[in-house]
Amino acid sequence: MRKWPQHTRLNVATSFGPAAVHRAHGGTGPPLLLLHGGNATSASWAPIMPMLTPYGTVFAVDTLGDAGASVQERPVADARQLAQWLDEVLAGLGCDRVHLVGLSYGGWMALNQALHRPGRVASVTALEPARALAPVRAAFVLRLLVARLTGSTAAAGRFLAWCRAGRLPEPPMYDLLVSAMLDHRQRAVTAPQALTDDQLRAITVPTLVLLGERSPVHDVRRAAERARRLLPGNRTEIVPEAGHGLPADSPETVGRLIRSFLGDTSLTA
Repeated sequence: MRKWPQHTRLNVATSFGPAAVHRAHGGTGPPLLLLHGGNATSASWAPIMPMLTPYGTVFAVDTLGDAGASVQERPVADARQLAQWLDEVLAGLGCDRVHLVGLSYGGWMALNQALHRPGRVASVTALEPARALAPVRAAFVLRLLVARLTGSTAAAGRFLAWCRAGRLPEPPMYDLLVSAMLDHRQRAVTAPQALTDDQLRAITVPTLVLLGERSPVHDVRRAAERARRLLPGNRTEIVPEAGHGLPADSPETVGRLIRSFLGDTSLTA
């Protein structure tokens, strides 16, 4: 978190347990709330933070059940309950309207929120959303299982490099991601789920979908085609040469696309 701009940490009470939220003050635009990917924490947003804070205040929540500082006190049974938890977090932060930005599991969470609890959602930016638009490839699941079951830091490193088009973060970020993968066991939280055509059509908030050209997690072209065809008012981009870890792989490009989208969304809101 030392790589972040100046920030404060908040603890927000929810019916599922206290949520840890990190707040960095920025520009005057509506707030952004960041949802990290699986096996990570809010710290993983550090590379892209300088691109986002000029727009507005940035919140990043440690996802319930993952390796961050949020504390889970009861299971999250399904996608609707996960949306309820996030809505409680937003209410506790006093956010009546917020732009959601999520990576991988967090990208699915953002779309899920717009589907089940859209009242506080101004827009969604879904970065490589897991399972939402295309199935996760078997090779991804297999390589992740191998890394976890062997407990090998070398296998974890190879998995991260494979996911991220050969790009690995420097320590201590690398060490944090490996530890989150090997040393933490996720709690009872629902897995990301495929969204049906009707569910995607039901998401009416402005939506930006960004996909890594070299992502091995899913069929990138299929995901892009479904987003363009089914999400009303969406903008979908494939980021050249990027892998699954978009905010770290291509922070300048991804940050520029997000800020352009948010600017256009504000003009049309």
